[in-house]
Amino acid sequence: MIGLAVVVASTMTACSDTDRSGARFCGELSESVTGLSGPLSTSNDIGDLVDRYEKLDGITPLAIREDWHVITELLRAAEDVDFEDPRSRQDLADAAYKAERSAREVARWVESTCGVTMPDVIGVEGPDTTVATTVPIIATTVPALVTTVAPSTTP
Repeated sequence: MIGLAVVVASTMTACSDTDRSGARFCGELSESVTGLSGPLSTSNDIGDLVDRYEKLDGITPLAIREDWHVITELLRAAEDVDFEDPRSRQDLADAAYKAERSAREVARWVESTCGVTMPDVIGVEGPDTTVATTVPIIATTVPALVTTVAPSTTP
């Protein structure tokens, strides 16, 4: 009977959800943070970046899970964009703008929880062209907040 209880407990543990703890995520992120930027110059580079984000997407803590997934989906879209097609580039630009809030939230959480600064992803915007509809760099850094106020000079 005790053996059966051990087998059942072991099976339940094996079937439990993925460890999405902050400690695990921060550890994995710290090891791979240099590979989460660019410059990206080939479709293989973008594919490798997507793979890294997807790997982390599988263990992202619930606090930032949705926001991390938005960024991962944006990078998947960047992998599939046709840079010769203006509509495809514009769709990617629109997705990048929509992902901006998520990128800021992830960067803020990662910095405060993991002590790691998320890098900017450089090169997702595609080849350098003179067309005004290129996709902006996906900025994942958060600007410093103003914490002091200058004294007023009026009496």
